Amino acid sequence: MIDVVAVLRPEDVVTDFLSVLDPRQGREVHLVIADRGAYLKLPAAVPLAGRLAPLAELLATTGAGDKPWPTGAVADAIALETGDVAATVWTHSPADPRERRGRWGLDLAGLVRAPVKHAVGDTRSFEWITDLDERHDQPLIDAKLDFVNSHSPELLENDNSQRVSSVERFFVSDPEERARLFALTASDAEEPWDSITSQYENERLDATAAWVRSHLDPAAGRVIEVGAYEGALTSRLLQDGYSVDATEPNPTFLSRLREAVEGDGDIRVHPHSFEELTTTRRLTGSAYLLIELLYYGQDLGLLDRFPTDRVFVSMDPAELAERTWPPGWSVEEELDLVMPRFEPVVGGRVYLRKPGSRGLLLRRR
Repeated sequence: MIDVVAVLRPEDVVTDFLSVLDPRQGREVHLVIADRGAYLKLPAAVPLAGRLAPLAELLATTGAGDKPWPTGAVADAIALETGDVAATVWTHSPADPRERRGRWGLDLAGLVRAPVKHAVGDTRSFEWITDLDERHDQPLIDAKLDFVNSHSPELLENDNSQRVSSVERFFVSDPEERARLFALTASDAEEPWDSITSQYENERLDATAAWVRSHLDPAAGRVIEVGAYEGALTSRLLQDGYSVDATEPNPTFLSRLREAVEGDGDIRVHPHSFEELTTTRRLTGSAYLLIELLYYGQDLGLLDRFPTDRVFVSMDPAELAERTWPPGWSVEEELDLVMPRFEPVVGGRVYLRKPGSRGLLLRRR
């Protein structure tokens, strides 16, 4: 039996897979360090210090001149080097918040022929239901801390204690679950956050639609929904009789938005961004809806350029409290749309804290 640890960086082996490296497991271990273009074979008899030494040597060099390996080349190398011997591949989680590692874990698992086990890694965003938890004894803890203190100074910066855990957690996943896990943290993921089946999200959307209804007559004019995503709120507004201009700049979500609302009522769909709506693509309406949108450093001064007197904003209450609105706008109403809660996602593989959503109705002075 061969264990193959396939990661991006040398330190990843120690922080997330030291239990696999433990020679007391009695197995040969192969290490693939993709960013350094390195494939290392460690016979079962090599002690832990000897297994850590080549990783320290890699970290002691700049890496200049190294040729990183793509996932396809790594999958081919693993097949070649393990041959007919049974092997398990250990790699990053598709939901690793360090996005390159998440993409690596997703892609590599889809290419290798051997069974794959993913490390949970950084768990600050959510909690996992795992298949294997390996608790370090004192010798392993000492080895991990000594390696980090001696060779990985970047992990000593700020609060990275959760990246150097005394318990390493692993899970086995299928292709559909991996894709959904990747969508939890990846900025370029094309799959939604279980929004269709989420009780929390449906309650948030229902409350948001009811909030808009309480202030805005459908006959008052068109509603401009900025960043409509896949149209879950848009559909609710159309069912309530509103005429809607829905905008979504992401091409994937724009296509899904068009499909979701086609034929549902008086709807026009646009590819415009928040910034474009304040400059070259201005749309006139009775109100603008900025629902769960203002998380990306948008210039709030641009609100003055919206051709409307009312703007509905909703977002995480803590984030909302940090926003300063332009002096030309007053807060007419502030209310909680849905309270925070923990909710299982990805079929119960993980659970996470949903932060709640607070609504703020702005009116031009």
